[in-house]
Amino acid sequence: MTNPYGQQQPPYGQQPQSGGFPQQPGYGPPSGGMPAYGQPAPYGQPPSGGFGAPGYGMPGGGDLNAIKDYKGWAIASLFLGGLILGIFAIMKSNEVGTYKMQGNYMMAEQASRTTKTLCLISSILGGIGCVTAIIVIIVAVTATTYTCYGYSYC
Repeated sequence: MTNPYGQQQPPYGQQPQSGGFPQQPGYGPPSGGMPAYGQPAPYGQPPSGGFGAPGYGMPGGGDLNAIKDYKGWAIASLFLGGLILGIFAIMKSNEVGTYKMQGNYMMAEQASRTTKTLCLISSILGGIGCVTAIIVIIVAVTATTYTCYGYSYC
């Protein structure tokens, strides 16, 4: 007796001669064959792309293009809020792009939130630094200017 794959099967109740293990029904190559890499899946079957196709196993679910990378804000925070926080913000912004290209929704979203937090802290510190610098300049200018009140040797 032959099975659909062209292999000989022993009569019912006997063990096959291949290693002593009985052949389990349902195991083996699929009946329709495997689609070649890059070709669409047969009708009615989900694509084998995995995480890249929306709705088929994407953790977190959602649109990868909707995740912001805050690259412009990260570059601005490099100049406004400080060198160190700006560098870390740019690095996290680059990670967002990397995770989006890999199709990793959850990590891209987490890196985006971290980038936003770093940019916000850097902007706040930059604003406080600018206000402090303006106050220091005003105090320094007013302290160095003096007026002479009736003294001849001013």
